[in-house]
Amino acid sequence: MNLKGTIVFASGKMGDFDIWALNLETEEVRQLTSGDSWNDCPRWSPDGSKIAFTSNRTGSSEIWIMNANGTDQRQVTKGNFWNNSPDWSPCGKKIVFCANYNGSIDIYTINVDGSGLERITEYEGKDFTPRYSPDGKKIIFTSKRSGNPDIWQYDIETKNLKQLTEYQGSDFSPVYSPDGSKIVFISGDATEKGGEDLEIYSMDPDGKNECKIVKRVGSDRHVAFSPDGRYLVYASGIDSSSADRLVVADLQSRKTKVLKFDRTKLDWEINSKLYVVDPKNDKAPFLYKLFSFFTPKWLLRGAHNESHFGTDRYPDWKY
Repeated sequence: MNLKGTIVFASGKMGDFDIWALNLETEEVRQLTSGDSWNDCPRWSPDGSKIAFTSNRTGSSEIWIMNANGTDQRQVTKGNFWNNSPDWSPCGKKIVFCANYNGSIDIYTINVDGSGLERITEYEGKDFTPRYSPDGKKIIFTSKRSGNPDIWQYDIETKNLKQLTEYQGSDFSPVYSPDGSKIVFISGDATEKGGEDLEIYSMDPDGKNECKIVKRVGSDRHVAFSPDGRYLVYASGIDSSSADRLVVADLQSRKTKVLKFDRTKLDWEINSKLYVVDPKNDKAPFLYKLFSFFTPKWLLRGAHNESHFGTDRYPDWKY
């Protein structure tokens, strides 16, 4: 695959996630947020100049905006509630997101300057993971109002709701293709061993012609399109590990590629401690630590499970 552009994503573990940008041509990764707070769910603005994301640095999960290079980070929502899953309107002037302002989790929109908060859905359960259509006329989201998590569509002009999926398991995290001709989403259920078996599906905007896109064993989640609609990028579980890594799928050839890049900066940010043995409580004997200091990092890294180095999620792609 001859990939181009920049993918922004979140990576970390145990409540300490940060946002990173990966240049697909140079394989250079740049850190955009830092600290011990939870920075998550990044989304490029339509012109690629800014990123919307969530952060709990003020004590609660709020919607934030920053420049593409990580500068000028400013808070949009300020209600001390749980706010999540931001997405930009096609014009770049509004953000749609989910929040629990009234006890339940509903869909809201807000202007990028923090004004004009508007409640879109009113349901006593959960409406979440909203996304605008490319023409800005509809919002798709996940809702449990039918009993299971399913994909629903909201018409901004008529205010009508339409259920698009009816799977007895879970359908969630929908996103439109750049031309609006398809919706991709995650579908699956819990396994007998207590894990998850999640796959990527596609359907028409009216909910018809469902089909599985990527066939594999394990779980895929947090899917997004490339700007030209040819590729998907998503987080995929690694065998025998709880870690997720970024994968690209070519929608024409159906071939997949795990995105490889130097993870040294990501490992350092989540305070990974590489020892000859893998001390679960990070209390390795002094001699082990000393010996580890002089041991090649590639050798030490190979002795640890991938989940030790955090997990990647919520990728978004721009050219």
